Amino acid sequence: MKKSLLLFFSFVFTVGILFAQANENHVQQMDEAVKNLAREIHAKLAEKRAEKLLIGTFTFLDNQPPFSAYLVNQLTVELTNTPRRNYTIHTGTASDAQWTLVGEIIQVADIIRIYSRLIRVSDRAIEGSFITSFQRNEHITNMMVSTSGTSGGGVTIGGTSTWESPFSYTIGSSSSMPVTNRTLTEGAEDFFLLVPQRDGRLTMETTGSVDTYMHFYNYDNEDELASDDDSGQGLNARISHNVRAGVRYLAVVRGYSSSITGAYGFRAFLTVREGASSFENPIAYEISIGEENIRSVNRTLQRGDEDYFLLIPSRSGRITIETTGRTDTYMELYDADEELLAEDDDSGQSYNARIRYNVTEGNRYIALVRGYSNEITGSYAFRAFFPEAGLLAPDEYEPNNEPSQATPFTIGTTQRHTFHSSDDVDWIRFEVTRAGRHVISARGENNNRLDTYIELYDNNLNIIAEDDDGGDGLSARLSLNLAAGVYFLKVWCLDEEPSQAYILSITAQ
Repeated sequence: MKKSLLLFFSFVFTVGILFAQANENHVQQMDEAVKNLAREIHAKLAEKRAEKLLIGTFTFLDNQPPFSAYLVNQLTVELTNTPRRNYTIHTGTASDAQWTLVGEIIQVADIIRIYSRLIRVSDRAIEGSFITSFQRNEHITNMMVSTSGTSGGGVTIGGTSTWESPFSYTIGSSSSMPVTNRTLTEGAEDFFLLVPQRDGRLTMETTGSVDTYMHFYNYDNEDELASDDDSGQGLNARISHNVRAGVRYLAVVRGYSSSITGAYGFRAFLTVREGASSFENPIAYEISIGEENIRSVNRTLQRGDEDYFLLIPSRSGRITIETTGRTDTYMELYDADEELLAEDDDSGQSYNARIRYNVTEGNRYIALVRGYSNEITGSYAFRAFFPEAGLLAPDEYEPNNEPSQATPFTIGTTQRHTFHSSDDVDWIRFEVTRAGRHVISARGENNNRLDTYIELYDNNLNIIAEDDDGGDGLSARLSLNLAAGVYFLKVWCLDEEPSQAYILSITAQ
């Protein structure tokens, strides 16, 4: 019996030693992998002659479990103790760092794999990529599980943040990602630095029972882009905004008033619309010549959407860029350097946008179309065109730009006139021999989209009546009783570059 007990305890002791040795080997393997990673990073930093490195976040499933802190600490120790190091190392936040080291932790079967990226802060360029792998054991597995927080799971982070030293936050890919838990003290604010890797729609929200308020900024120029009080659930703040890859943004969370305190959760995730465009990846559009065969691109706006269209004119001249449909659109026109050239709200028909702009052959232009507000949704069509033959030639009645040069007109006939420049004016003289109702019309020769304007004067050049869009579409039309006598008619166009002739008619009813 004693011999059996002795053998049993000997077996347990041996198994325990072997188990401990196995786990120790796994930890040693992991530490050796981290050392190798530190050597690779050091070599790259020495090659690039870096001066200041920020060791940022390493995420697992859009989260930062305890293993992330372990990894950051290990890398900090290894790099700090590297001999002949000519750079300084920082953790947390450092707004003046030249380089940042971030990465993702992936678990595949019994393997832990770390993908690290060395990023140049000035332009977010990736200067080095590294892969590190080692075997997983139960202790490492436990370290991969997020700690519980005050907002129902997620990662709890401590410390304070400022505009100059914000928390570096890794943006998630869906609304199901865990929250980062924080506690607001009286009068405090939390600052989260967000740098999207892709263009898309960034959503930031708080969770919990604290009445939060959020501000959203462009971090580099300090422009406030949006703010919100209660758009989330309950008293929580929620902001959705279109963002650009590589641009630094800042979300600032505070209590609705300075006296509000308590725990809350914060998350931010990026969604990319299918078929979405961006300034770097716009929708290519071939500018049409003339209005009769214009190619339209049909698009649908969701909340907060923006569409980008690339225009490379085949000739220099004035183009018309416009939307059609029932959606209230807003349009901006940029050059290749992202300089805003023109913008418009309702210059098109109804609530549509329209821009006319002189372009240069071969240059790149970007037209941005969005809803008038972030809440606008619906379908619209986009199109851009040159007038078929540029400016029209003067008609046979020129010059008739002054009352003394007025073209004689016989009631009951028609005349074809052109606006051969944007400021061209036509004066017409006619005589009413029998008093009664008369209809005066100036309509585009091809369609009713020529925006004509008419003014009627008596023989002493006193204005009697005027009209803009009294006819079909944009055509001008007057219908009124006229006494016998001589009258003058002034006809001009509201289009900056008239693209068609107009037909003038005066009839007696």
